[in-house]
Amino acid sequence: MNFLVCEDGSEYTERFQRFLGGEFHFARAGHFAEALALAPQAGALLLDLDFHRTPRALLVDESGAPAAGCAEVQGILLLRALRSRGVRLPALLFADLDDPLRAAQLEKELAPLQIVSSAEGLPQIAVLLRRVV
Repeated sequence: MNFLVCEDGSEYTERFQRFLGGEFHFARAGHFAEALALAPQAGALLLDLDFHRTPRALLVDESGAPAAGCAEVQGILLLRALRSRGVRLPALLFADLDDPLRAAQLEKELAPLQIVSSAEGLPQIAVLLRRVV
């Protein structure tokens, strides 16, 4: 199974490849254009929430248009932009949201989506990835 990891660094991709690479394949996208190009080869999306290290010119709004001030929720906006382009892959969003109602609303609005704590351990993440398969 191929997973597309959308993140501004490479920590998730490297960690997943190192510990789960024997079972899954991970490709990395650092911004919307890369994610849109790589999505057809993926079976699911793994998204970080915060993209503070991404150059401002590469940040997008929910339609995929440039939006320089949206780094802290870029993972949500990137997923919305992908959904607006017809990408319906299952997605896991690594985020620590304080409002359970907001999290439930996002999961419903951007389904299939599951929000996962960024502190979740690798054994549980592996279980989630297997479920997505």
